[in-house]
Amino acid sequence: MPYVLFSLVCVIWGSSFMLMKLSSPCLTPIEIGAGRAIGGAVVLLLVFLLARRKFTVTLRDVLPLSVVVALGFTWPHSLQPWLVERIGGGLVGMSVGFTPLLTLLVAIPMLGHWPTVRQGFGVLGALIFLVILMRDGIGRAIPLFELALAMSVPLGYSIANCLIQRTLKHLPPLELTLLCLASNSCVLLPLSWIVGRPPVDATAPWGTALAAVAVLGVVGTGLATFLFNKLVREQGSLFATMTINLTPLGAVLWGWAFSEVVTLTQVFALLGVLVMVMIVQFGAAQSPNPSAKADAAVEEELLP
Repeated sequence: MPYVLFSLVCVIWGSSFMLMKLSSPCLTPIEIGAGRAIGGAVVLLLVFLLARRKFTVTLRDVLPLSVVVALGFTWPHSLQPWLVERIGGGLVGMSVGFTPLLTLLVAIPMLGHWPTVRQGFGVLGALIFLVILMRDGIGRAIPLFELALAMSVPLGYSIANCLIQRTLKHLPPLELTLLCLASNSCVLLPLSWIVGRPPVDATAPWGTALAAVAVLGVVGTGLATFLFNKLVREQGSLFATMTINLTPLGAVLWGWAFSEVVTLTQVFALLGVLVMVMIVQFGAAQSPNPSAKADAAVEEELLP
């Protein structure tokens, strides 16, 4: 089951950058971020109510939860649509692929987790291939500032993921994801009203843009983030974040479909990343502990 969830998250997140691109002609980056957060929160709230769950969050969880929301949700949700519009979904997806390596490094001081030789080899190998991918951006003279902003997203993800495992592991994945998305909605929705909107052509594809945001919110944010947090809680942060190493596959393929440049070097590097992910993940899945199984039993019955 962990590998099924792993593959599903990879496919969904690999398509997210295409949905951002489809939304950008009509909506601002903040509006796209707010839309995906609200869509995901509404869906998970319905699941939460149908499951008749009760909130278990306490006051001591507020501070770490706020940091997770800021670094893992508000920042990337508002920044990524802007970057997709500026430098393309393929390159933004490639930058997110650095999350496992950064998680490996962040987990040492935050969790005291040292990687095995196989894990270290796989993650460092994936880094080498991702660096080859990133050379595409440098070759296209993309400003270093924008590349640095793109790299700030995986760093935020890494810190948030380790913080979840360190201080919020007791929260059920459904509740944790719902709280994060609801909090993010409360930040981005008012901000979207404040930030100015440039004029939009009357012929702009509003129907396509709104549909893309809806799918991005319901599937790409709500369902996928819940499944990801479930993997973090049951399998550990490294296993879960390796899903992000495969995100560039979908991002580059969708970028190619939208006329972004895809070279043989990129294809070679992406295949290399896939091999490294297989090395890290082979035999890495663990059986969830009894309490985790009990917490997730109702949730799994309600999800497709």
